[in-house]
Amino acid sequence: MELTIKGKTLHIWSKKRILYTICFFLFCVIDQRTKTGSGLDGVIETFRDMAGVLMAIIIMSHYKREDFLKYKIPYAVWTVIGLAAGILFVFLGQPFAYYMNSRVMVGLDVLLFGYVVIHTFISVLIEKKYPKLNKGIFGLWLVMMLLMIFSRSDYVWPLCYFIMFGCFYLTDFTEEEQEDLYQGIMNGVIFAFLTFQGFCCVFRPYDQVRYTGIYNNSNLNGLFYLVVLAAVFGKILYVTKENKHKFWRVYYWLGAGAVYSFLFMTIGRTAWLVSFILGVLFLVFYQRVKRKWHYIRNGLLLVLCVCIMFPVTFGMTRYLPPVFHHPVWFWGEWSEEKVHSWDAWNSEKYVNVDEVITTALGRTTEITEKIFGRTFFTLRAYAAENIEIPALSYTEADNSTLIRKTIYMHYLRELNFWGHTRENQGFQMFANYWIGHAHNIYLQYATDFGLFAGGLFAIMCISSIIYLVKCYINTEKMRYAVALFLLAVPLLFGILEFSWGSGSITIILLFICWRQMIIHNSEYRRKENCQS
Repeated sequence: MELTIKGKTLHIWSKKRILYTICFFLFCVIDQRTKTGSGLDGVIETFRDMAGVLMAIIIMSHYKREDFLKYKIPYAVWTVIGLAAGILFVFLGQPFAYYMNSRVMVGLDVLLFGYVVIHTFISVLIEKKYPKLNKGIFGLWLVMMLLMIFSRSDYVWPLCYFIMFGCFYLTDFTEEEQEDLYQGIMNGVIFAFLTFQGFCCVFRPYDQVRYTGIYNNSNLNGLFYLVVLAAVFGKILYVTKENKHKFWRVYYWLGAGAVYSFLFMTIGRTAWLVSFILGVLFLVFYQRVKRKWHYIRNGLLLVLCVCIMFPVTFGMTRYLPPVFHHPVWFWGEWSEEKVHSWDAWNSEKYVNVDEVITTALGRTTEITEKIFGRTFFTLRAYAAENIEIPALSYTEADNSTLIRKTIYMHYLRELNFWGHTRENQGFQMFANYWIGHAHNIYLQYATDFGLFAGGLFAIMCISSIIYLVKCYINTEKMRYAVALFLLAVPLLFGILEFSWGSGSITIILLFICWRQMIIHNSEYRRKENCQS
């Protein structure tokens, strides 16, 4: 939206962009709460189910008042049925959902998506108003979701995502709404990052070398930072193409340096690798936007921003929390070894910069020694025949390559066509360490939902990357680049980790960005046909 005052043009966010920004900020809150809740108070379930409410709001933002007035009867009937059923479920549904707060959120999900399903049914089948679909890709997605739903897995989320995102894909969003959506994604993620890190600088003392931020696990923290990095890169492309004020360009470049600094502090090798690939992708797209091929110079500029921001980010993380002395712990974190409110600001419990750099270099050396010092194929790998007998001994605990290979061998041996329930997965890695997931999103989906579903998931992922690259080349619309960055996070991180499931910001964004491939892009097709 633009407003002209005395010859000056002011750019004002539309109402929908503000709404989408709030929604994706809350998606980040959902991600944090589902990863750090105790599981003893319904917080995890409540926030996980909140994703359905937010998706309903996003879809319904496209609707107009006259859409409901034109067909009053089905909406009125559903209001009565939905409210009555929801109230009964809240008070009598404990066998299905133990906690009251979770039942309230489920009831709200069902009520809102009742309206969405009715509107989608009327739009598609009666009024014939829906986006033009890439039938092959949409069919592939439908088959994948149906295989997931009817697999042996006891997860309910595939059915929920089938309804949520099926209606999302069939909603005929305008070009402006799509632009607002991706701006909202970037804004919401960046605002969440600023809010979360502000919280950390007050309540989360830096007292373990691998920085966990607002999560209780450094890998989860690194995964969130990667999403933030993708959003920041997208913002740089937008402000550069639109020739925004130099302040915004400097702000986002330094922001990228800050995010890279936090990623370095997580000392997560998978996160490091993905951030490097994201950086290379960004530089390639940045050259195309600038129309000047200064690849090395821009790469050095990014490195300079990291060097400038690392002392700032480390200083804030290390020295601000002691000023307030009100540490907050999440589930399973409390320990006498961690910083408490009575510890001095210079307590030995705090991490110093030497520890960070030494540990980071040490974990990097582990990789190079394994690559150049030993042959990968001579490593032993065990597929646990009896899940109660430890697969490895404690003497092998420092061999990360062997550990990961052991995990993959076990899960590969257990693959079948119809999947597994959660109880029928996992094995004992060490005497006191249970492996509960495959540490690979593709292998995990194949384990949960069967080989066919896992294979289709991999095809969807690979196809989406190729399609988005082609769409950007042919249309030069920034949202395709942003979608590519966001998709790359779970798909690359997922090669060595699970990337996690329902409620995760990465998986929600994966399904949202898939819409760019499922919906037929006429402009892209016209240009492609002309070139051929």
